[in-house]
Amino acid sequence: MMHSGHRRIGWVLSTTLMVVSTMVVAALTKDPLDQDPQHLIADMTERLLNELQSNTEAIKQDEAIAYRISDRLVVPILDFKRITRLVIGKHWRRASGEQKKKLTNELRALIIRSYVTAMRTYADQIVINGKRISYLPSRYKPGDKKATVRAVIQLEGGSPVEVHYLLYRSGGQWKIYDIRIEGVSLAITYRTSFGAEIQRSGLDGLIAQLEERNRQGAVELPPKVGVPLNTHNSLH
Repeated sequence: MMHSGHRRIGWVLSTTLMVVSTMVVAALTKDPLDQDPQHLIADMTERLLNELQSNTEAIKQDEAIAYRISDRLVVPILDFKRITRLVIGKHWRRASGEQKKKLTNELRALIIRSYVTAMRTYADQIVINGKRISYLPSRYKPGDKKATVRAVIQLEGGSPVEVHYLLYRSGGQWKIYDIRIEGVSLAITYRTSFGAEIQRSGLDGLIAQLEERNRQGAVELPPKVGVPLNTHNSLH
């Protein structure tokens, strides 16, 4: 069972990923030296939310549209190898090159599909709550190679949710390697879920499990607000 803080994580995650994905417009060109990533996020948020609002119904009807948005705006700013390494934890060091490649590819497929599913499921709420985002004072200092952008989403009819985007600069571009929602790391949540499978059947067992889930089109989509936690689709 997941932490109680994940009760709203399904569409909160979609909103936060939609927000951070706006960074890709700036990232595809050379970032100005020492640019605070918070500025990149804030400057592009409105543009992406407007695009989503214009295509909400189309996204619900055709997942291909959601995948195109994801491929264009989300995928380029996520470092799936680094994310996978964080998710696998101590087991990454003893994984072979082939295992690392397979784990990265399968987790990438699962994350993208789960994100697209969440985006289609919660499109209306993303638009509504995406316009209620504010940012806490930035702690970034020129020259920093890592940064945390801290945002607060004031949920409609609910309490605010604090979201931290963990980024690092690579090749002159900011990349995301984790997101923390209400203090809960998404990467560590995956690690907890996958760790039991690794203990039972090793890395090859986890790879086989992920391959099967991807063949079946399974997703890691947490419940909506108010939906009992035991309805969550876990790994098993």
